[in-house]
Amino acid sequence: MIATAFQEGSPRRGRWLRAVLAVFGKEMIETLRDRRTLVAAVVLPALLMPLVVLAMPALARRQQAVLADRPARIAVAGGDTGGLVALGFDERAFSLVSAPDPMAALLRGEIDALLLDEGARDGRTRVVAVLYDESRPASKSAVQKVAQVAARLALQELQTAARTRGLDPQQLVPVAVEPRNVATPQRMGGALLGVALPFFLAVWILLGGQYAALDVGVGERERGSLDTLLMAPPSRSAIVSGKFLAVLAPATMAMVVMLCSGIASARLGSRFLADGSVDVSLPLGAAGALLLVGLALGGLLSALQLVLSLAARTLREAQQVLTGLYLLVAIPVMLVPFLGDWALQPWIPLIPVVNAAWAFRGILLADLGPRALAGTAASLVVLTVPVLAWGVRILDLQRRPI
Repeated sequence: MIATAFQEGSPRRGRWLRAVLAVFGKEMIETLRDRRTLVAAVVLPALLMPLVVLAMPALARRQQAVLADRPARIAVAGGDTGGLVALGFDERAFSLVSAPDPMAALLRGEIDALLLDEGARDGRTRVVAVLYDESRPASKSAVQKVAQVAARLALQELQTAARTRGLDPQQLVPVAVEPRNVATPQRMGGALLGVALPFFLAVWILLGGQYAALDVGVGERERGSLDTLLMAPPSRSAIVSGKFLAVLAPATMAMVVMLCSGIASARLGSRFLADGSVDVSLPLGAAGALLLVGLALGGLLSALQLVLSLAARTLREAQQVLTGLYLLVAIPVMLVPFLGDWALQPWIPLIPVVNAAWAFRGILLADLGPRALAGTAASLVVLTVPVLAWGVRILDLQRRPI
C-alpha cells in the first residue's frame, strides 16, 4: 500500500500526501488491534474523569454540610459572654467543651473556637473575642456560627425591649464579636503548602522512577540483557533488590527536587497567594518526616512499577499499564483535601497512597503525631515487601536460556 503511493507519474506533492495517509492508516490499524491502547486512550478517561469531576464537588459539598450541621465546639473564658453562649447552646449551634488549656486545645484542633468575654467597652458594647485557627475549615465555620448567634441575640433583645414598657432600646448593651486568628505565620505557611504540595509530591515520586522502571524491566528484556543477567550468579532476590534501588533512587531525587521547588515557589508567591502574615518555611523535623513518608511511598510505588515492567511483554504494554497506575495514584491523592471528617477516621493511615498524601498534609500543618507518622510509614513498607516478592516470583518463572 505504501509502495503504491509512490507510483511513477504522480505529482511529487500528491505522492507525499498519499504516503503519509498510507503510513497513518497502517499504524492506526496496528494500534486499534491492541486492546490495551483502546483501554488506556478511551476507556480509562471515559470512566475516571467523570468520577473525578463528580467526586470532588460532592466531597466538597459534603464537607460544607457536615460543618454547617455539626455544632461548633466552643470553649469559654473570662465571663458569661452576655447570653451569647446560652443562646448558641439552646439553638444547638454550639457544643461546650471543657479544656484545661483551651488555647492549646484550639491549636491542636480539639475545639473550634475560644470565646473570651472582655466586658463592656465604653459602657456601650460588650466585646466577645473569638479566637480561631484560620488554617482549619471547622474553626473558620465556628466564627461564622458565633457571628450568626450574636446577630440573633441582638434581634431578641430588641424584640424584648419593644414588648417591655419603660425599657429604652438605647440602654441595651449589644454584644460585638471580634474574630482573632491565632494561627502562627508558620502554620499559615503550612496550610498554603498543604493545598497542592502533597499531590505533586506523590505524583512526582511515581513519575520520577517511571522511566527507570521501564528501562530495567521490559527494556532489558527487549535488549536481551535480562536473559544474560538471569544466567549470572546473583540470586533472583538480589537482582530484584538491585533493580528496585535503581528505580527508587530517581524517584527519591524527584521528590527532593519537587519539595525544594514547591517551598521556594510558595515563598516567592506567598504574598499573592494568601492574605495576612505567612511564613513559608519547613522546620528540620518536618522536612525529615516528609522525607520519611515520601521514601516509604516511593518504595511501594517503585516496587509496583518495577514488577509491572518485569511482567510486561513489550514496552508499549508496560507504558499502558503504568499509565493506569498513574491514574490510580493521582485520583485518590487529588481527593484527599476533600475528605473532611473522614480524615479523622482510624482507617485512613492504612489505605495505601491516600495515607501518604494525608500524612504529607498533616506534617505541613504540624497536626501529625509520631504514632500516626510511624504507622503510615510502616504500613507502606509492609506492603512493599510482598510486591518485591512478586517480582522475584516473576523472574523465577523466567526460563534460563540455554
